[in-house]
Amino acid sequence: MVLGYLIILNNYLHDVATAMVISLTLLMTYIGRQVDAGSPPEQKEFFLRIYRYFSRLALFSLVWILAGGIPRALAFNSYELLPAAQKGIVPVLIFKHIILFGLVFAGILLWRRINHKVKRITVN
Repeated sequence: MVLGYLIILNNYLHDVATAMVISLTLLMTYIGRQVDAGSPPEQKEFFLRIYRYFSRLALFSLVWILAGGIPRALAFNSYELLPAAQKGIVPVLIFKHIILFGLVFAGILLWRRINHKVKRITVN
């Protein structure tokens, strides 16, 4: 019974970590569009401070996604697939996981762009 609660908690936190990566990426992309090499130094410094903080949060979330994905995958049949099958929503569950995987993958690619922007700003 305790294991079941831990699996459910892990799955919830896994989804939260996914949402964090997506949210932080969207915020950094928006903030990054407001700053360029010609921006005032205060604006660049603000961007770099936010970048460092958000990067740590995103990295922690990504590590949680990877680490939390292991028990989630191991318990998937019992705690996600079977209940979804009983409710007749297996296609929705599959769709959810495809969308979330795609969003996290896109987030990783966007962070690479943000990293390049940080390098351009710090060089100038």
